[in-house]
Amino acid sequence: MEPEYEIEFRWKEQVFYWEGSRGLLFDGGWGVQPPTTYFPDAERWAEVAPEWARDRRDLILQRLLDHGPSHRVEVTDVYSYPIGVTR
Repeated sequence: MEPEYEIEFRWKEQVFYWEGSRGLLFDGGWGVQPPTTYFPDAERWAEVAPEWARDRRDLILQRLLDHGPSHRVEVTDVYSYPIGVTR
């Protein structure tokens, strides 16, 4: 059974959020402690998120925040362009 969602950190400075075969690629910052995932503010999200994710901003943000204390999520209107990807 496929997990409901998955968060994957890839070298270098890439954070993937997956729901099945659909995903979002976020920029990350590894030159800071703790590592940081840049997440669009609500206004930018509406402009840049793929259609399937537009109504899921709060859920996706919460899942990234809950992922653990080893990284933080910075909500910003800069450096925050998630890219829709598929597996």
